[in-house]
Amino acid sequence: MRIGLARHFPVSVPWPSGWRTSAELQAWRERYDIAEVNPFPVPDETPNWSRCYTSDLPRAETTARTMFRGEVTPVAMLREGTFGPFPTRGLRLPVWVWRSVIRLAWLGGHSSQKHLRDEFFSRVQSVADFVESHREDLLLVSHAGMMLYLHKELVRRGFRGPRIGIAQHARVYVMER
Repeated sequence: MRIGLARHFPVSVPWPSGWRTSAELQAWRERYDIAEVNPFPVPDETPNWSRCYTSDLPRAETTARTMFRGEVTPVAMLREGTFGPFPTRGLRLPVWVWRSVIRLAWLGGHSSQKHLRDEFFSRVQSVADFVESHREDLLLVSHAGMMLYLHKELVRRGFRGPRIGIAQHARVYVMER
């Protein structure tokens, strides 16, 4: 059994920069989730996979339909993890500081983020269960964070494949068992 993990095309909304509030980061995330992608030529993966599942966010669906010419099935459980707002009112911090704060709060289980983190890890488990319920080769088009944690879970369940740090856009990482 083989599983192909692919990240969506790059998104047209640039990463924020400068000093921002928590609310501004939330607004950016909402724009990012519906943004157009910047596609580029990719190999047709259709002959390599029996089925293709994709996150139901537009950037992943567009990528999946470019990479796989057959039926593409959108599923919400392949979405990226999210972060919640911080009750900091108008506090402005550099974006790089926010990224560190969010990562620490998310991984450390801060009360503002714990339910989102737990829901995400539960989804990772559900996706791995879903993958194992199939006997055919699957292509999954998703997001960098989902790919990272799903890869770790699949390795824990006996799959082998290349290491994934921050996944490259529209590149297929093949896992086998």
